[in-house]
Amino acid sequence: MKRFFLFLMTPIIALTLFGDADAELEFRSNLKVSPGHTTSPTIISEPSIPVYQAATKNSINSTKKGIQLHFRDYPLGEVLKNINDETGIRFNLSSKMANIPINVDIEAKYWKSSVRQLIKDFSRVEVWTNKHRTSQIWLVESNPYH
Repeated sequence: MKRFFLFLMTPIIALTLFGDADAELEFRSNLKVSPGHTTSPTIISEPSIPVYQAATKNSINSTKKGIQLHFRDYPLGEVLKNINDETGIRFNLSSKMANIPINVDIEAKYWKSSVRQLIKDFSRVEVWTNKHRTSQIWLVESNPYH
């Protein structure tokens, strides 16, 4: 009888304790197979909602409609540091990548989609959890195959 009780209770306890441990683990590589024309490593994103006036300064805004990121020739590392300060999302990248200047105008409803738009052109590993402070993203340098 004790074995039956333990056999029945073990999965119930495990499911109860680990029910909140939901994490999205993703890997994405943006390696180019064929060599194309080379351009400067600048990210240019189009906003999902039209921006009627150009951003005059680098900014992150949270509004009722969502998140707005506006940066001009700003180092990627500094943009990610600002996002970390706002949300707690942790980013790991090399100093070489941190110095890449970016130009973005992003508008999205949630932080997750804003960040994904920002880093969509980079190879990365993303770990998203229910809380931003426990989410982490690694941006990795990659070389195209020749």
